[in-house]
Amino acid sequence: MASRHKAIIVLFLGLAIAGCASAAKRGAAPAPTAKPTPSPTPTPAARHQAIGTHSPYAIAPGPDGNVWYTEYQGDGIGRISPGGSIARYKIDSRGFAERLAAGPDGAIWFTDPAGNRVGRLDYNESVTYVPLPERDSGPTGITSGPDGSIWFTEHSGNRLARLSRRGALAEFKLPRGSGPAQIITGSDGNLWFVEDLGNRIGKATPAGKITEYGVQTHDAKPGWLAAGADGNVWFTELAADKIGKITPRGAITEYPLPDPGVPLSIAAGSDGNLWITMVHAPIIYRVSTAGVITAFHLRPGTVAGFITAGPDGNLWFSEPNGKIGRMTTDGQITEFRVARLDQK
Repeated sequence: MASRHKAIIVLFLGLAIAGCASAAKRGAAPAPTAKPTPSPTPTPAARHQAIGTHSPYAIAPGPDGNVWYTEYQGDGIGRISPGGSIARYKIDSRGFAERLAAGPDGAIWFTDPAGNRVGRLDYNESVTYVPLPERDSGPTGITSGPDGSIWFTEHSGNRLARLSRRGALAEFKLPRGSGPAQIITGSDGNLWFVEDLGNRIGKATPAGKITEYGVQTHDAKPGWLAAGADGNVWFTELAADKIGKITPRGAITEYPLPDPGVPLSIAAGSDGNLWITMVHAPIIYRVSTAGVITAFHLRPGTVAGFITAGPDGNLWFSEPNGKIGRMTTDGQITEFRVARLDQK
């Protein structure tokens, strides 16, 4: 099943889509070495299918100059080029890809909470999986670590996990009820992650030493992270209409946003600013590292989901109505249809 973190996000996105329906349809000891298990290579027809049946969800830059995205509980991973060319790669239909990240090995790595595993899509377009030793771990966020390992969170299991390039898996326990979700590598060489149930921001060294910092606003539900050009980590607060900034030493500053809504996702742009998507409002905010906020209004009915900085210097964001948006740093938007929601 999808994690509680995803259920929270899907609820927000679902409410946003309903509101726009007229315009937009809708530290522990290391575990035993984990060995990837292969799954069938997709056929060319499925592999390069330009129109999928599931809406784009999480989105991230790839190692190949393209942008990659998952499908909401779909059996594929999508790739979009800077010019808008789309390819789709089939994965095991017994699970789905939730979050994804470019690995240090040139492959795309993703979490699969339904299959209780993490997956790898390589340059040969084959998919392998690493099963997790504990049932119902709820793998959620994933990133390439500063140590050359893949790091990911286990939302239901309240753990961080590190998977080495040789396949050795180590898991690190967090307090009960933490709910670790998104994870990134900060400019300080540490791993940073949110605890949406514990209302904390966490920091982990590559060796697995963990420090946690409480968010001042009660039950803010920190959601997404980005490493800012100022050396700090910035995050959204799903339930507080705010974004936050945390220094490498753990000092947190919060910034209220001018319009009500749900600040969902955040990315550090090529212009040195932070970019934030909003649920319930057709707005993308640009926030300077000094906290100056500028609003870019989208066309009516547009719901921006997750956002990332692309290798081409633009911002890219998913839309729950089956589209991917490309946005320049001066606010020019182009949309690409990647999924038809009327298909099952």
